Amino acid sequence: MKRTIAPIIVSALLIGMFAAGAAAQTVGQCTRTGVANQWPNPTIVSFDTGSTKIRPEDAKRIVDAAKLAKANYIQQVCVTGFADKQGDAKKNEELSLRRAQVVANELVKSGVNAATIVMQAKGEPGGSIFSGANIKTQADRRVEVTFTR
Repeated sequence: MKRTIAPIIVSALLIGMFAAGAAAQTVGQCTRTGVANQWPNPTIVSFDTGSTKIRPEDAKRIVDAAKLAKANYIQQVCVTGFADKQGDAKKNEELSLRRAQVVANELVKSGVNAATIVMQAKGEPGGSIFSGANIKTQADRRVEVTFTR
């Protein structure tokens, strides 16, 4: 019986190792967060309230960002999710992480090395660079993609 179980266990371990390698994005802090080290301006992906669905126009932005990252041998792709102040703050932090994960997955599908991606969840930001109540909350429902070399 040991002879039959051993190959199954080894196969399961190998499959687990390969599956883990495919999703090597990490959640944490970007190591190179200084503005001087970021290049170029962030790519902004916008979302509807409570949604993680990527809009068609933003899908193109993600593909373009992936092409830029691959062409310039980027060492770290920082994917930072945000949510507006509507609803519970804890749920908004979770939503901002799910948004970052969706964008990170699209970057990987477009050829970005998953090991270079770091995801951050900022939840509800302290404010917005835009003015006006409707524009402000819309601007807060976003993911920013930045590169560092």
